[in-house]
Amino acid sequence: MIKTKTVKYTQPLLLVGGGDVNWPVLLSLLDKGLPLVAVDGGANNLVDHGITPDLIIGDLDSINIKTQREHRSRLMEISEQLSTDFEKSLYATEAPLYLAFGFLGRRFDHSLAALHSLVKYRAQKRIVLVDQEDMVWVPPVADVFEIRLPHGTRFSIYPMEPVTFETSQGLEYPLDGLSLKQGVAIGTSNRVNGEDVRIRVATTDVGAWAVIVPNDFVELFVS
Repeated sequence: MIKTKTVKYTQPLLLVGGGDVNWPVLLSLLDKGLPLVAVDGGANNLVDHGITPDLIIGDLDSINIKTQREHRSRLMEISEQLSTDFEKSLYATEAPLYLAFGFLGRRFDHSLAALHSLVKYRAQKRIVLVDQEDMVWVPPVADVFEIRLPHGTRFSIYPMEPVTFETSQGLEYPLDGLSLKQGVAIGTSNRVNGEDVRIRVATTDVGAWAVIVPNDFVELFVS
C-alpha cells in the first residue's frame, strides 16, 4: 500500500467511478445524507448530473477541464501507477462500508480489476459493488456467512479462489460438501427458499468467494 493521507468517514461511503452508474439507486442513497467520493473520471459523471462530490481521488488523468476548474479544492491526486484509481480511493479513505458505483460494466478489464480489489481488501474493508442489476461483495474470512433475503431471491456464489462449503441453509440448491473453483464448479443462479440464508465454510479451505444478489437489497447494508 502506498503511503498517503487517509480521509476518515464515520458513515457508509459512496464511491463513483467512470463506468455505468445506477443513478436511481445512487440518488436514493444520497438522499440519506451519505458522503460521496468521486474516483477519477467518476467526477465527470457526477458533474454532468449536477452532483458535487465531497472529494475526488485518483491520478486525475480522466478528469476533464470543466471538472478540474469547478472542483479544484476537492482534488486528491495520487500519481502512483501501481494500483487502479479504485484501489487508490480505498487506501486513501477509511469508512465502515463502501458502496461503489461505476466500476462494473462498460469495460470488462475494469470490472475484473474491481473484483481483484474486493479480494485484496476483504480482510480490511467492507466493499459492495453496485451495477444496473446486481450488487456483489466478497465476505470476510469467517466460518459462517448469514443474510436475510425474501423467498425466491436470486442468490449466486462465485469462487474467486478455491473454496469448500460444509453446509448451507435457506438455499434451493444446498452447498453441503461442495467445493467450488473457477473452471471446475461455480454456484451461480441459486435461489433463496427461506428468509435466512446461512452458509458454513470449511475452515481448512476458506478461499475468497463473491456473493451476487439483485441490487434491490442494497439498503440492507445501510439500514
